[in-house]
Amino acid sequence: MGLTFVDAIAFVAFLATVIGISLYASREEDTSEDYFLAGRSLTWWLIGFSLIASNISTE
Repeated sequence: MGLTFVDAIAFVAFLATVIGISLYASREEDTSEDYFLAGRSLTWWLIGFSLIASNISTE
């Protein structure tokens, strides 16, 4: 079972969509602090929820 032309088109379209959304979302980030720390605008409970969700997904 191999990849067909339709599979390749879907894969390329998905990659292009992810790259496009990423570039659009990052257009206002000027420094590395904005990128890695979200401009220090996140609340403690949102960060905690993210950590718990990350741990649950690995189990």
